[in-house]
Amino acid sequence: MENSPELSPRKKTILYSAIDNYIKLASPITSLLVQQTELHDLSTATLRNELNALEAMGFLKQPHTSSGRVPTTKGYRFFVNETLKDIKCNRKNLSEIKNEMFSRSTNLSEIVEAISKVVSTRTQYPTVFMFDGFENLLVQGIKTIFLLNNQILVLIETNVGAISNTILANKSVTKQDCDNASQVFTSIFGGKNISFLTQNMGNFSLSIKKSMKEYEGIFKLVLQVLDVYYNKTKSKVSNFGIIKLLENKELKNVENAKNILNILDDDERLKDLMEIKENCDGISVNLGDEVEMGKLNDCAIIKTPLVLDGRRIATVGVIGPERIDYANIASVLKFVSDELKNKLDKGGKYGKGK
Repeated sequence: MENSPELSPRKKTILYSAIDNYIKLASPITSLLVQQTELHDLSTATLRNELNALEAMGFLKQPHTSSGRVPTTKGYRFFVNETLKDIKCNRKNLSEIKNEMFSRSTNLSEIVEAISKVVSTRTQYPTVFMFDGFENLLVQGIKTIFLLNNQILVLIETNVGAISNTILANKSVTKQDCDNASQVFTSIFGGKNISFLTQNMGNFSLSIKKSMKEYEGIFKLVLQVLDVYYNKTKSKVSNFGIIKLLENKELKNVENAKNILNILDDDERLKDLMEIKENCDGISVNLGDEVEMGKLNDCAIIKTPLVLDGRRIATVGVIGPERIDYANIASVLKFVSDELKNKLDKGGKYGKGK
């Protein structure tokens, strides 16, 4: 929802102040508090009238007749749109994140773990890493390494990190077969995305059948490793901030807590929640009443795509209460997204220094 044109500058200022204070204080907002923190020159009577008007317009509500007001989802949407117009990262305060993200690991699973952990630690809320563009990862090399007892280490190097697994091969496979297959696979699939690799096995076999036939069994092992990896890691949830999330007064009742925990444990529901429009390349926010899944009232999902070479490879997001520090979380997500993109666009090997 776009910012409502019916709001005067004064009403916008009052609403912004009311929501900002509610996020910080977690208690209903009164006209006196708005006067003390923002509009010192206006009387409490004038501010009370303005708050009444904002309530009538659906931006605020009163939990109890004699209490102050709290934001509605419509009010939060106004606040979010205003707050996220021009998110700037405090690069000095966030620079240490780079050390945590760019560790020495080049394993894709550990990289995903590091990103999820650093976002969750910085925001203090659960983080979801969704591989909704896994097929867009670029293959840089494929190695099949012959081990003892007919086991093969499959190592698929991508532009973000390496996917690897040890798998049992047919007894007829030799070390030379593995060495040759590594060269063939890398020469053909290097620089191509994973979807090309997984979707063109048939065409590949037909076009160079003579040279491929002896490696077909090994190639199927490569596809098997990819399939297993994707199904195990298509969504990664960092539960670091679960306790803090459930400590929010909006989510303290048992039913709300169960709903949140169930969603964080359900890949399909997480996939729906983390969906981002194709043309979105910035911060996106869904608020409880806007999410067509129910059982997420009073919650917010703040997310951003991770884009490399113009293609989205993943989405990372934070789940928290509607009363959440949107600017801080958006800043962390933007910093992580920008740093990952800058690191890899410069040809840096993820996990190899700053």
